[in-house]
Amino acid sequence: MGHVILQQMVDDAGLRHLVRVSSSGTGDWHVGEQADPRTVAELARHGYDGSRHRAREFDPAEFDDVDLVLASDEGHVRTLQRLARTPANRRKIRLVREFDPEAVAAGTLETGDPWYGGEDHFARCFTEVEAACRGILHYVRDQLDGRLDGRLGVLDDQQETGRP
Repeated sequence: MGHVILQQMVDDAGLRHLVRVSSSGTGDWHVGEQADPRTVAELARHGYDGSRHRAREFDPAEFDDVDLVLASDEGHVRTLQRLARTPANRRKIRLVREFDPEAVAAGTLETGDPWYGGEDHFARCFTEVEAACRGILHYVRDQLDGRLDGRLGVLDDQQETGRP
């Protein structure tokens, strides 16, 4: 869900040539499969096309090629921390909802997993992820502005992995 939403936001902001968004999981359970039909349906309800998304597994070698690794929950953070080979790579790992000021204020930084729920769970997950993606886009813009102005900026991209 996050990959589709963030990619669309990046495209709409005209940043596709500067930002790469990719997505992967921390396990190989669904590699090659399409997104859950309930996810695709929820995305479509909001004007996003998730039909081309395919699952893949995160490769720890990717840490060296990305600036930010986003995780949906603390379990994913712990898995990614174990996969990271250096302190610099561990600093790239962040929770998706850390970029949503309302989630930060409420102390609800984990994204709820809708897998075992009904449509309302997917709707809630969409709302959480879209709000976080707005914050991620803002963060990426700030980092790009710093780089383009000659200042040192650190772009930091899981559930979804991307490279801003």
